[in-house]
Amino acid sequence: MADPEVMLNDHEYAVMTEIADNGHITQRELSSKLGVSLGSVNILINKMAKEGLIKIEQVSSKQVLYMLTPAGMMAKAKKTVRYLKVHYRAIYETKEKIKILFLELLDQYEIIYLFIDDEEMLAITNLAIEELHKEKTNIKRVTQESLATFSHERSEYCIFIYSDAEVVNRLPKGVATLDLLTYI
Repeated sequence: MADPEVMLNDHEYAVMTEIADNGHITQRELSSKLGVSLGSVNILINKMAKEGLIKIEQVSSKQVLYMLTPAGMMAKAKKTVRYLKVHYRAIYETKEKIKILFLELLDQYEIIYLFIDDEEMLAITNLAIEELHKEKTNIKRVTQESLATFSHERSEYCIFIYSDAEVVNRLPKGVATLDLLTYI
């Protein structure tokens, strides 16, 4: 399996995607979109052309047209599948870690309160909770609106994922908290 960091920084894939979307894209535009130097884009495009992944056609003295070749389309498709597999695996593993954490906490605490303001983590956490509902769970959501009136008992635990550290400061004293991002 490919290294996730390599997949995230795969400029070749990004170039193929941009060319597939717009064959009239300039190297300067690619440089800006990829966050790399114009020289790096030029080297990459020439390398990809030599490998038969893209075709370069001079339309005029100032305009170049880039096209994915059939080999380029296949390479892009393979990279897409590899990217999806890597990210699907990461999501699955994260969901499983969250389920294990919830089961451990539910053995110790009667109720778990959950405050998450990150949409992606909320979706993964909801998947974990759905799978746990086969067993008895007592996990309740705390929303931004209900945070002001939030109260708890000693037999309860709070799990937070937040982008604003001030959220914790607004909680009642004595609330046991865990930032789920530090756990996973």
